[in-house]
Amino acid sequence: MLKGEKYQRLKDWLLTFSVCILCIFFAQILRQYDAPDESLCCIYILGVVLVSYWSQGYIYGAAASVFLAVSYFYFITAPVMAFAHPTLYNILTTGLMLIISLLISSITSKVKTAEIQARRREERSQVLYRLTKDLAGVSSLDEVINLTLFNIHQTFNTDCRLLLFDENGKPQENFVLYENGIFNPKAPTDQTRTFEEYQKPKSETGYFVTSTQYEWPFYSPQGKIIGAIAIPATNASMFTEQDFRTINTMIETAAIVFDKIVLETKQEESRMVLSQERYKTNLLRSISHDLRTPLAGISGTCEVLMEMLPENSKEYDLAASISKETSWLFTLVQNVLSLTRLQNGQVDMKKEVMVVEDVVNSAVETMNVRLPSRPIQVVVPEDVLAAQMDSALIKQVLINLIDNANKYSKNSTPIEVEVKEAPDSGQVEVSVSDHGIGLSPAAIDKVFKMFYTTKSTAPGALRGFGLGLPICDSIMKAHGGTIKAGNRTDGQKGAVFTITLPKYSF
Repeated sequence: MLKGEKYQRLKDWLLTFSVCILCIFFAQILRQYDAPDESLCCIYILGVVLVSYWSQGYIYGAAASVFLAVSYFYFITAPVMAFAHPTLYNILTTGLMLIISLLISSITSKVKTAEIQARRREERSQVLYRLTKDLAGVSSLDEVINLTLFNIHQTFNTDCRLLLFDENGKPQENFVLYENGIFNPKAPTDQTRTFEEYQKPKSETGYFVTSTQYEWPFYSPQGKIIGAIAIPATNASMFTEQDFRTINTMIETAAIVFDKIVLETKQEESRMVLSQERYKTNLLRSISHDLRTPLAGISGTCEVLMEMLPENSKEYDLAASISKETSWLFTLVQNVLSLTRLQNGQVDMKKEVMVVEDVVNSAVETMNVRLPSRPIQVVVPEDVLAAQMDSALIKQVLINLIDNANKYSKNSTPIEVEVKEAPDSGQVEVSVSDHGIGLSPAAIDKVFKMFYTTKSTAPGALRGFGLGLPICDSIMKAHGGTIKAGNRTDGQKGAVFTITLPKYSF
């Protein structure tokens, strides 16, 4: 039983006893002045009415009815101060008085209970209305915290505090304390406490009790812990059942607003990220378009100069170097444009059913021309594997992967391209493997991000743009396929890039 209810019951029993004694006392005084029994009976019945009205519960009025009826029989009816030899009239009178007292007590208690319940419902409605009104239109978590704690303080006249949790269910380092009318947002959280009980299903009462406080955790609709409100045990232990229902409803109302603010914050962050990405993409596309014309002019001028200069001259070498760097920049610009078009869905894909082996062989032939001294080994299955694709784009993916393998491994080692059907998945896999140093765990997670490049001692490795793999990733996503990075699992060093496409069944 709650302490508040114990104190209320003790108070009601003391009230009942006091009223009964006073009624007996005044009746005895009036009896000394020869007051009629009917008047004295009214005093006793009045006592029952007062007890029923002032106490909370039917039992007190019923107890007063029995006690005063017995007292009336003992003190008023003849023989006075004795229970011996009662007359039938006195027994009937006392019995009628008891029945009337019990009826009056029952009616009064029901009226009083209905009045109390109506008043409490009104108070509860006012509290929730005030809280809901205060929380309407708030735009930050700090406002929700302050208004929630302030309303709890105003309603229950108690200090209170609120602790928030992050997305992983970990408590923040500080909680907000409302004490003596002052907000303290930097109160330190107990770092030794794990709050494991909050991760379990919510308790039936809706709160947890510690040695120092009562705690009400609140959750998102998905069941994730958002925060917890605490009230000192010295105050919360005095709460009635109605108080607990009220504060539970207040916290549930605040939890809805908390979840709404958190969701809106995440949506705003997503909009900002999307806006930044769109701005970055538009900026890159604009810059790339503007750079292509002067780069084409520089490249053309260098070619003219190289035709006019002797090949062994210093001037020829300078012009050749400018031409090479200009070609590198032009390729970078082309990659940026390709990537922005893919990310914005501006590439018109022409999908058709193609034999995967044919597309792979076409890409390998292109790279054999570019890298005549580099061995490229191709492994294909006996069965014909087909997939729906834009062959030009998939060929570009394979060229990028082979070129990437060439940059990050020694020229004397082979590049291996394997085509196979993934078991029990209905997917066609094409993997490109090298014999370089492989990928670190951090690199595996980042290689498909724009402008990310890994360091390598292989010649030309530092000339990477950090755009080839993001382009491959965008192309594969547009095809409904995937691309993954990893390391060899056959005991040799090297990186492996694998693309998958849905298999086409004839």
